[in-house]
Amino acid sequence: PFGPRFAATGGRRWRAAGFYFCHLGRGVASGRSRSTRAIAASRVRSGPMDEDAPSSEEDETDSPRDHSHKADDACLSVARVIYRLRCIFVIGWIALAVFFAPFAYKLILRAAPMTKKPPSNTASSAAMEVFESHYQNLAMLRREMVVIRCRQHCDTAATVMAKGFVQQLTDIVKRFENDNPGMIVQIHSYFEFAGHHQLGENPMISSDRQAILMQWIWRVPPASKSQAEALCDEINAEIALINDYESNNGLEVAATGIVFLDHAMKDTIIEEIPVHEISTIWLPFLILASALKSGRMLILALLPMPIEIMVAFGAMYFVSLKTTVVLFALMMMLMLCTSLSFDYSLFTLTRYAEERQAGEDVEPAIITVISQSGRVVVVSGCVLMIAWAAMLGLPSPFDGFCVAACSMISACVLVQLTFVPSLLAILPFLGAPKGEKKKKEGKSRELDDIDDMALKDGFSRGSGSSKGDDVFEKAKPHMRGPYFELGGIITRSPWNVIVPVAIYIAMAPLTHRMSQNFDFARLKFKMGHSFELTVPRTASEWKTLLAIQRDFPSSVGILMPMMIMMTGAGATNETGMDVSNQDAFDANCQMANALILATRGKPYALDADHFVSATFHGEEEDTKLVDCNQYWEIEMVRTNYLSQHLFLTHTSAHLQELWNQLVSEHSHAMLTFLFPTMDPFSPMAFELFAAVRQALDQETLILRQRHPGIEFLTFSPGSVLMDLIDVTSGQLPLCFIICAGVCLTLIALWFGSALIPFKLLLTVVVPITWTYGAGLYVYEDGWLNFLHIAGLGTTGDAGIDWTVPMFTLTFMMGLALDYEIFLFERVREFREEGFGDCESIQLGLAATGGTISSAGLIMALTFVAQLLGSIPVTNQLGFILVFSIVVDTFVVRSILVPAMLSIVPCTNYWPSKMPPPKYEWLSGLSREDFEDAGEDEDE
Repeated sequence: PFGPRFAATGGRRWRAAGFYFCHLGRGVASGRSRSTRAIAASRVRSGPMDEDAPSSEEDETDSPRDHSHKADDACLSVARVIYRLRCIFVIGWIALAVFFAPFAYKLILRAAPMTKKPPSNTASSAAMEVFESHYQNLAMLRREMVVIRCRQHCDTAATVMAKGFVQQLTDIVKRFENDNPGMIVQIHSYFEFAGHHQLGENPMISSDRQAILMQWIWRVPPASKSQAEALCDEINAEIALINDYESNNGLEVAATGIVFLDHAMKDTIIEEIPVHEISTIWLPFLILASALKSGRMLILALLPMPIEIMVAFGAMYFVSLKTTVVLFALMMMLMLCTSLSFDYSLFTLTRYAEERQAGEDVEPAIITVISQSGRVVVVSGCVLMIAWAAMLGLPSPFDGFCVAACSMISACVLVQLTFVPSLLAILPFLGAPKGEKKKKEGKSRELDDIDDMALKDGFSRGSGSSKGDDVFEKAKPHMRGPYFELGGIITRSPWNVIVPVAIYIAMAPLTHRMSQNFDFARLKFKMGHSFELTVPRTASEWKTLLAIQRDFPSSVGILMPMMIMMTGAGATNETGMDVSNQDAFDANCQMANALILATRGKPYALDADHFVSATFHGEEEDTKLVDCNQYWEIEMVRTNYLSQHLFLTHTSAHLQELWNQLVSEHSHAMLTFLFPTMDPFSPMAFELFAAVRQALDQETLILRQRHPGIEFLTFSPGSVLMDLIDVTSGQLPLCFIICAGVCLTLIALWFGSALIPFKLLLTVVVPITWTYGAGLYVYEDGWLNFLHIAGLGTTGDAGIDWTVPMFTLTFMMGLALDYEIFLFERVREFREEGFGDCESIQLGLAATGGTISSAGLIMALTFVAQLLGSIPVTNQLGFILVFSIVVDTFVVRSILVPAMLSIVPCTNYWPSKMPPPKYEWLSGLSREDFEDAGEDEDE
């Protein structure tokens, strides 16, 4: 189609044009190929085209333009639009950040701890629906406690001074009730149970009489969470004043509870993450500075971060109005902002510096950055968002976590593509200075013809080369350094087989350790769960709670009881069985005895002291079962005038309060509280929940023979978590498979290669098992406990928290594919330029080694901040991500991927056609000989 000149050059011009077309249609992942349209435009401005060049009309009709070429045109058009609107983008992003700033602050206030909403179609969700039909706002009830303890051994903590402190704190709670009617349900203290007309022992004093309790139960709906936290702050401030006032041999006051613990965790995350980020940010800062080699460009790399944070956080505030946004999501957003902002700045600003050093003006350099390096940023963002989007298949709150991560990734991509180049265009002194353009020296007429043909078709001849430079000269800068030498070794046979096999064998113990915590039959992770894993080690509230559970009866010292409801099948608050009779009392009493018998001899064995019910009290001496009450006795004590006003005033009042709490409004349902003395989220607690459910199902079948329609249901935060773990651990592998399938399919389409996904799959999935295996060795087996570093030690026997795989599995896959795409993009570029199969892999590794290693180090060091915190689960998240990124950067991408690509390398591109190799030195000819031959040819 190019006429006589095509025949004169023996068809080489057609092959060159085909290379330019394929190369520029896909872009260059390493960010080093020059902007084709910008280069062409600058050359056209500098002089007329070859008079022998075909006309523009002939070019449009005869040149091989297809989808890839159109994509290149689209990128350049977008780049020019961004440059023309640079002032609008800079002002717009700053205005947008200012607008979203107050909403970002509101998001921090609205962020919740790790919520535990029961998944649909589970036993917990069915039970909760029935519970809510009889007891409104039951799930919103919270218990807070204040303990007053003798600092040194004393006769009793129930002193006059202690009574005064209790009164001070009670007044604060009552004032809160006046300001927020309906939130406070009950307020109790030792002194309310210390009246003369009280049956039984006072439960609000410890067994050694060294501590007394005050507690209140309140409703805390999500809309009132900020008011509840404000009350906790006021209580803590008053307690601090009391403790400062008391002497060393006086009293010590401490508070704990569900809201206190959640508030402590929130404050810890908000305080620790910025501090640890600032304390560790200098490490990635130094890496970025060494790569940019410019203080002004370093400032430019930091400017987008506040904009990205404000915009992403502000947008998430509106998401939080519809779904729960957890604190861990905000933490991950900050981590992503730091790592991605630095990584993307590394890709874009280093590319801008290269263009300027090559002699380009500001405008073509910026257009090149947007159209070429921008592709790298967009591909990276898309892969990461696809990986996070897999979490949409998981129950709440993981869907909100997914949206939070995707919002931050989107903000980073958009700001880096529009704000940073626009700011550079307005303030060019922030960027690199302009260098001198390289002049073309002696070149053959044949290469000049190829250049002219490339110019008329709108193509450039290679990555980062000026007119007249051949592809080999362009590749010479990469033919040195450790990564080039490494590539020459691991792409040769038999090292390309021996080295990967040796690595897989060396890492096999990690894979084996991970397999021990994975149920292959059910495709489920078997990870740990414990309330302690989510509580800051430095939180005094947690230590106070453990002391209360140790010293006080379970009925007053347990924050999260298990609730058992007796009702009629299908009953509602308006219809159903009547529980205000002796038959219902007997049935409920029989249920409690069945639970005691079912758990007898087990580590979680129950006894009468673990229950609170209106139908029984205490235990029988001979059988060790519950001592059942008679309905008429309870009715008389709580309603008889003499009991209420003369003989049993306190007992009658408390029994009536208990009756109102346990029996539904129309007496169609009755609650029994079960207070197990263990971590409510521990493995032992889960065994208890399963045993209770099984025993209740059996007891329901037995009692229905005498009481048709009777039903026993159980509900607790622990049982909700058990169902949540069961559902998510079953759905996660499926989400991972779908995510991997989508990503690998897109990679196959992107590169036009049907087999490359299968090669990359082995380098993605197996290293993930190494990461979890290492985490299990550290946090379950305690291999690093000897270091005495809290962030690398075990937390009891809980192991790795169940949320860690949920938050990291798809993310690790996205990061791994992200870096492998960068590498293979450059490998394919060199192969299209005529280098041999193994030579292309070697050059691709050398060309991307420094940039990807710097990017990996930046991201890994960003997540190091999580290892320094005091919350065990964040330490585990940090270790998993840091280990994964380091292994992927320095083992997988540097060794395994090049070795895998060099095994039957022709399959890397099938069914795409590659040109015959012209430059090969790994097949026998040394690189020095090849370079000498190239120099002789130039001469």
